Amino acid sequence: MGRAIKRPGFSVLLKANALGVPRLGLIVPKRVFPRAVDRNRAKRVLREWFRNHQARLGSRDILIRLSARMVALAEVERCLAGTS
Repeated sequence: MGRAIKRPGFSVLLKANALGVPRLGLIVPKRVFPRAVDRNRAKRVLREWFRNHQARLGSRDILIRLSARMVALAEVERCLAGTS
């Protein structure tokens, strides 16, 4: 069973996995970030955060879906930190 966290500008889906390592999925729609440069930057920032924190995340799959242009990475971090 997974868990969904919805906030203005993004949603996070969490589900345990049996692999022993965390995995990250990102959805950054073209309608939110029309320019590829902006989509790639948003994904790069989220991947870097994941890389720095994956030791604390445990064995779970994390899907982050952006739905607004102005998303505070700090808010995403708070949501993920509260699930540990």
